[in-house]
Amino acid sequence: MVEREVPHPFVRPPTGAEGRTIDGATLRERRSDGASLEVVDVRPSDERRLARLADDRHVPLADLPGRLGDLPRDRPIVVYDHFGGEARRAAALLAQSGFHDIAFLQGGIDDYARNVDPTVGRYATGDESFVLRQLPRPSTGCLAYFIGDPGERTAVLVDPGHEVGPYLQTLKEERWRLAAIVETHTHADHLAGHAALAHATGAPIVVSHRSPAQYPHVGITEGEAVDVGALELVALETPGHTRDHLTLKFAGSIFSGDTLLIGGCGRTDLGDGDPDLLYDSLTEKILALDDATFVYPAHYGPRHALADRFVSTLGVERATNEALRQGGRAAFLQYMTEGWPPKPANFDQLVAANLAPFPP
Repeated sequence: MVEREVPHPFVRPPTGAEGRTIDGATLRERRSDGASLEVVDVRPSDERRLARLADDRHVPLADLPGRLGDLPRDRPIVVYDHFGGEARRAAALLAQSGFHDIAFLQGGIDDYARNVDPTVGRYATGDESFVLRQLPRPSTGCLAYFIGDPGERTAVLVDPGHEVGPYLQTLKEERWRLAAIVETHTHADHLAGHAALAHATGAPIVVSHRSPAQYPHVGITEGEAVDVGALELVALETPGHTRDHLTLKFAGSIFSGDTLLIGGCGRTDLGDGDPDLLYDSLTEKILALDDATFVYPAHYGPRHALADRFVSTLGVERATNEALRQGGRAAFLQYMTEGWPPKPANFDQLVAANLAPFPP
């Protein structure tokens, strides 16, 4: 059987109020309190492989009419899908079939992972040879990444935020050893978490060899790899948004930082950015990759004038990304140098803080 293609880009549909809903925070609270709930995933298998809730039951919506007998009638049922639409239809079908205590998860597992529990791993791969979790921070519109070798229990964090408690909790509870902390570039919109993580774990901080970082670090160049157990994250030097920008290739995916965002790219009119360099990085490095390559950026959402999309493919971006469709170098340079908002007031302070030596 040929499974249907998982939709790209991942766009959340409108969240209607019809039907009985349960929000993610309430669901987690009720499960933590030991409530007797049957949580049912109604997505097809190709979406379930991306992320799932623990201790759930899988009954695809297409199979639900023939599997009503598999579900309990003596306790509440919460159905969920990726974004909420299919779960709403499943809840209606169950209600019509005589089930009385039915709700669907508002916003689906996407909203749950984004706002309630980022350790769910919104786009897990289903490949047992590695763990890949996307860790969104809604307050800043930033995305960090956890990549681990489950056999050796070693992991790396890419672009972590400054609130490192959840990362440390995951490392401790799941018995991971942090092998490295990677910054794709010097961030200017938020405080980075590399210093606190290095202090807490002893893991080295890996940055581009071009980085002006004043803290202890390992500088890498084009083609060098960050080893995570048996896994490798291979560096592409992609300057432009900043001079020290890296993109990391891993398992058919790229962690593109701000070089390529979903629907756009990072600004080049701040700090040491250079639109000529960014054009070369995009056309010679990024667009040289296969269309099936997954694109995992460092930002999303309206705080960065972006849509609420968190992962795409290079083929989708090649066809739809405004920055990639400018029609040549001259048009791209004009696009990157006109009409951008003023420099953020705290830009210089954040850059200085993210490059500063560790306190004594």
